[in-house]
Amino acid sequence: MINLWQCFNKKNLVGNRAPRRGWGAAAALLIATLMIWQCLAFAAKSEEDVGEGEIKATQEVNVQASISLKRGVRLEKEGKWPEAIKAYQEALRLEPRYAEACHHLGLAFVHLQQYPQAVEALKETVRLQPRWVAARENLGLALTKQGKWEEARVEFQEAVRLAPERVEPQYLLGLTLGKLGRHQEAMEAFAKAVKLQPDSVKAHNNLAISYIKLERWQDAAKEFKKSLSLKKDDPEAHYGLCAYYVKMGDREAAAKEYQELQRLDPKMAKKLADLLQK
Repeated sequence: MINLWQCFNKKNLVGNRAPRRGWGAAAALLIATLMIWQCLAFAAKSEEDVGEGEIKATQEVNVQASISLKRGVRLEKEGKWPEAIKAYQEALRLEPRYAEACHHLGLAFVHLQQYPQAVEALKETVRLQPRWVAARENLGLALTKQGKWEEARVEFQEAVRLAPERVEPQYLLGLTLGKLGRHQEAMEAFAKAVKLQPDSVKAHNNLAISYIKLERWQDAAKEFKKSLSLKKDDPEAHYGLCAYYVKMGDREAAAKEYQELQRLDPKMAKKLADLLQK
């Protein structure tokens, strides 16, 4: 691996040259890459965290449809996803308005990375249960997998409206707004997420990234440091601080962050080194 520990402390970088784009541009490139990694870290959620009143509990369900749903859940646990999908489809054949089966079907398609089918099933879920926040989140997540960021934003925005006290919709909305280049709004969403869950490292990290997009570097540094006060071995926070110190021209501090990143995540450190040499 390239060792930048000593090179950061010299006038030039690896190969006796500074970054071709300049230190400020190099820092911005590092942060842009980190933002992409965060955006791709989405994970679909189940309906286990559905809050009271989000989903109608009075729906009369065909007994056989309920049996098919339970069979599908069992098959999921056994890793038999195609068979689980067939069970959910059978439940929906017997009970076309069975929102829970529709949601499970969508999540099964997500697991198999069949995103068009997942979106179709999850859209039907929120049509049947418009106040089901977790289903809207999952629909938004599936839409991001298709690169439909604006459509995803609409779903996350509605999830925020339905559950303003929940951190995850705010966080997902912030990620989507950042991907759309709406950094002021992204910053506001992440700030709300941090207020709702002050110990959320990922929210602090992405709030920091939003600050950098807005050229508020000092505020960004405070957020990365806050992340490290919560989780001292968080590689993304060390990555972000390294970019910050590169921007500030503090090569000794950048070198220390890089060395720590090498210890925590050699692959991420290698990407950082490669970017600095472009």
